[in-house]
Amino acid sequence: MSFQHEVSLQAVVGTCWEVLQEQLEGTHEEVRSFAVSDGRYGVLITRHRHDAYSLAVSPDVPYGMTYERDDPGTP
Repeated sequence: MSFQHEVSLQAVVGTCWEVLQEQLEGTHEEVRSFAVSDGRYGVLITRHRHDAYSLAVSPDVPYGMTYERDDPGTP
């Protein structure tokens, strides 16, 4: 079984950190369930800006793990 799954998350202007954190946690759980069901990949969370993230099933992340990184293009 091989597939890609990526979710982009953009906070609405005025969203407080606690609400954004809840959205990130819920989205992480959704993406993690896809990664675990395949049994080969982990989850990569990329911060593009303080209010914009992407979460993806990634072959670059070991099974069962979650890695975080900043987008290298972010100023």
